[in-house]
Amino acid sequence: SVYLKSAAQTAGIRPREFRLMLNCRSLPGTGRVAVSGDSLTEEIRLRTRMRGSLNWAPPRFQIIFTVQPTLRRSEVVGLQHFLCAGCGTEVEPRYIKKLRYCEYLGRCIQSFADKLHIKYFCDCCHSGSEAVIPGRVLSCWDFGRYPVSDFSKQLLDSVWHQPLFDLTCVGKTLCSRVKELDKFRELQEQLLVIKKLLRACRLSESEFEQLPAHLISEQPHVFSMDDLLRVKKGQLVAQAKALQHSAISHIENCELCLARGFICEFCRENDIIFPFQRDICRRCPVCKACFHKHCFVEKKCPKCARIQSRKKHSDGCVTCND
Repeated sequence: SVYLKSAAQTAGIRPREFRLMLNCRSLPGTGRVAVSGDSLTEEIRLRTRMRGSLNWAPPRFQIIFTVQPTLRRSEVVGLQHFLCAGCGTEVEPRYIKKLRYCEYLGRCIQSFADKLHIKYFCDCCHSGSEAVIPGRVLSCWDFGRYPVSDFSKQLLDSVWHQPLFDLTCVGKTLCSRVKELDKFRELQEQLLVIKKLLRACRLSESEFEQLPAHLISEQPHVFSMDDLLRVKKGQLVAQAKALQHSAISHIENCELCLARGFICEFCRENDIIFPFQRDICRRCPVCKACFHKHCFVEKKCPKCARIQSRKKHSDGCVTCND
């Protein structure tokens, strides 16, 4: 019928596939079985639920980093074509007050040619669950729990422990605004230097297993929501300090690690210094050698001078041989 053909097009079913569905269906162990109009209508309806239609599309799995301002309920539901954002069920205008707002999916997305506002859900798709909203954490360090749809709850729970949030791209001002986070980032940088030192020591133990591996990797600025919550509670800072103390204690008592330290070539004192001692150590930006902070003179690094001298001597020898 014209209705079925129109419904099939809406569901994204190609004409040839529709004709086959309309005429027959092959079942295991049987011949051709005729399909009634009611059965076909139900199958098209189910496919529409999975794929969406011109007026509605199911929520997509995606991470949202921002928080959008809330619009008037009647305006948003109208833009949703009076359909539940989760299942596409039609809602009469007099019942729109019973729809529930999702704080996570409260934004606009592009679907086909129309903008669909995925915000309001029926009570079957929104049971009143609450979750921490990543956009609120990244924008204002807000770990409060807000009402979300069942789809959003499942999505947010599944990514809670995954390091997906790069603070160099999103939440760029968090470190400057949040004291606990800034302190942890400072500890992270020191631990990265210590880790490189201990990696070459066969006597060191697995101290760094105390922290999640991604926090002391080459991309320490990538966090999970669980990491950020633990920073807020002070747990990660405490763990990082304990790890730092344990690692430095090993270095100070390990001959192999001490052999990888530096002697300040400006003052020639006997104390050994390391790059992670930022309060007393200054590294040459060119050769990466370490010196006392109060001894170092910019552009007068002794090691760089030796390297340049050897290079000139080597170039001179090559010229003489030619």
